[in-house]
Amino acid sequence: MSTGFRIPPFYCPPSLRLCKAFRACFLLAVLLLLSGQHGYSQEKTEPSLAYSSADLAHLYTDLATARKDTVNRICLQFMNKYRIRKNKSAFTNFCEGLKRKCTEEHNKSLTRRIRIIELHGQLRLQQATPTAGRAEFEKLFEEYTNTGDHSAALECLFELGQFLHRCKDNIAAIEVLFFAEKFAAKFQLTTDISYQGILHTIGYILWELEKPAQSIRYFKKSIATGNGILQDSLVALNGLGINYQKIDSLNQSLYYFNLASRLATAHKNEIFNAVVLGSAAVTLFKLGQDDTAYLYCLQYKKLSLRDSLWQNAADAFHQLVLIELKRNNPAHARLLLDSFQQLMPRLAATDYMSHKKMNEASWRYFEKLKIYNLALSSYKNYVHYDSLFQEYGNKNKISELELDAAVRMYEQDMAAREKKKKFREFMNTLVILALFITVVILVIIGYKKIKQYEYHKQETANINEQQAAEIRELKEKLLAQLASIKNDNLNYQAQLASQHVSGDSFDENNNPEKNELPDTISPALNENAPAEDIRLLKEFNLTQKQQWKEFRILYEKIYPDFEKRITEKTGSVSAAELRLMMLHKLGLSNKEIAQTLLISPDSVKKAKYRLYKKIGINSAEELNLFLE
Repeated sequence: MSTGFRIPPFYCPPSLRLCKAFRACFLLAVLLLLSGQHGYSQEKTEPSLAYSSADLAHLYTDLATARKDTVNRICLQFMNKYRIRKNKSAFTNFCEGLKRKCTEEHNKSLTRRIRIIELHGQLRLQQATPTAGRAEFEKLFEEYTNTGDHSAALECLFELGQFLHRCKDNIAAIEVLFFAEKFAAKFQLTTDISYQGILHTIGYILWELEKPAQSIRYFKKSIATGNGILQDSLVALNGLGINYQKIDSLNQSLYYFNLASRLATAHKNEIFNAVVLGSAAVTLFKLGQDDTAYLYCLQYKKLSLRDSLWQNAADAFHQLVLIELKRNNPAHARLLLDSFQQLMPRLAATDYMSHKKMNEASWRYFEKLKIYNLALSSYKNYVHYDSLFQEYGNKNKISELELDAAVRMYEQDMAAREKKKKFREFMNTLVILALFITVVILVIIGYKKIKQYEYHKQETANINEQQAAEIRELKEKLLAQLASIKNDNLNYQAQLASQHVSGDSFDENNNPEKNELPDTISPALNENAPAEDIRLLKEFNLTQKQQWKEFRILYEKIYPDFEKRITEKTGSVSAAELRLMMLHKLGLSNKEIAQTLLISPDSVKKAKYRLYKKIGINSAEELNLFLE
C-alpha cells in the first residue's frame, strides 16, 4: 500500500485568518515526513544499498506465505530499507528479480501483485501524465477482473486513485475511488487493506475539497475497518480532528487529536506527533485555552526545527506570535517574529503560504503596536501572497454538483465498458453457436447422405443380386431348353437316319421357307436316302423353328439388345453367325454347339474361322473379349 498521503489542513477562526495558511503548512510537512526527507526546498536522492540474493529469497518466502493484500506493504518496507524506490535501475532490478522468482515457482497471484508495484513505481519515476497512468492501471484492472482476481483488481483501483490524487486531478481520483468502494462491496473485499486505503483517501480528498461532513464519514469508516497501516490511521484521526474544527465541534476535534497523539507517541512517531500538536493547538486556541495551545506550539516548533521541517517551523512561529499578541505579550511576540524572519531564507520563494504567514504575523504585530505605516505595508504583502496562494490552492475546488457527478461518472464509464464487453462476448457466443449449428446441420445432412448412399448401395446390391439370381434362373432355363433342343435334334436325327428321308439342307440365312420342315416325312426318302444325305442333314442348324424363337426371346432377357449391339459393331451378320455367337457366349464348346445345331464339330470350327475373319480376330479368347 502506498503511503503518499499528505497531512490534512486544520481550521482556525476567521478572525485569525489561519485556515489556509495552516493547511498548506501541514500538507507540505507530511509530504516531507512520508518521503523520508527533511527540509522543503530540494529532495535528495540517496544511493540504494546492496542486498543479497538470500535477502531477496527471504523476501519472496515472506510474500508467498503472507496475505496477498499485504504484499505491497511488505515490499514497501523492503524498498525503504534498501533505498530502492527512488533509484530507477535498482527498482527495476528488484521487480524483475521478484517476477523471475514468481515465474520459477508458478505463483501467478503473487506475480499480479508485483506487477502493480512495478507499474506504480514506473509511473512515479517517469512522472507520467494522468492520462497515461490511468490507461495503464485500467488495462491491468480489466486483466485481473477477467482472471477472477478481484482483490488484485481492487488494489489496481486504489493505486490508480492515489496516482490521480498525486497528479492533482482530484475529480478523476474521486470518480475512481467511489467506484472502487462499490467494487469492494460487490465482491466482499471489505477486509482487504486496500479497502481501508480507499476509504481513507476518499476522506482525505473530500477534506481537501472543503467537504468536512463527507470527509468525517469516510475517515470514520476507514478507522472502523481496523485493517490498515499505522500511517493511514494517524492521518485519519488527525483529519477527523481538523474536520470537526471546521464545523465547530471543538470537543470532538480535541478528542480525535488526543487519540492521534497517543497513537503516534505509542509508536514513537515524534514527527507526526508534532503535526498533531500543531493541529490541536488551533482547537485549544478556539476553546480559549491559550496557555495549553502555547505549550503545544512550543513543542511543535521544537520538533520541527530539530528535524529541519522548515515550513512546519514557520507555521509554529506564526501561531506563537498570534497567541502572544492575544495574551498581550508584544515583546515576546517581537522575539518570535525576529526568529521567524531569520527562518525565511530557508524557505522556497514559491512557498506562498509561509510568506503569507510571515506578513500576516508582521501586520498583526504592527497593528497591535499601532505602527500603521508598517502594518499597511505588511498587509499589502499579505494580500499579495494570499492572492498567489489562492490561485494555486483553488485549482482542485469542485462544487457539490461536480462531486455528485463524480460519484456516478466513473461507474457509468466502467458500466458502459462492461456492457460493450458483454455485448462482444454475446456476439462471439452467437457466432460460435451459429457455427456450431451450421456444423451440426452439415453433419446431419452428411450423415443422411451417407445413410442414403448406403441404402441405395444396399438396394442396388439387392437388385443386382436379384437380377443375378434371375439371370442364373434364366440361364438354367436356357440351358435346359438347349438340352431339350439337343435331345429333340438327336431324336430327329435318329428318326431321319432310320427312315432315310432326304430333304433340303438347313438354310443358314434362316429362310422361313427353307427352315420349315415338313410335318411328315416321305417313306420313299426314308428308304432310299444315301449316307451323304444323312451327313448333310447333320449340318442343319435346327429342325424346329418355333424352338429357336422361344430360345431367342429367353436369350434377349438374359442379354438385352445383344443382337443390336453385335450388329452395331460388325455390321450385317447372318442368322447362322448370330446363333454361333449366341451359343459361344453361353460357354458351349464346339462339340456342344454342333450337337445343338445338328452339324459336325468341324463345321462349327469352320464357321468360327469364317466369323473370326469377318470381325477381325484370331482366337476364341478374342471372341470372348469381343462379345463382352
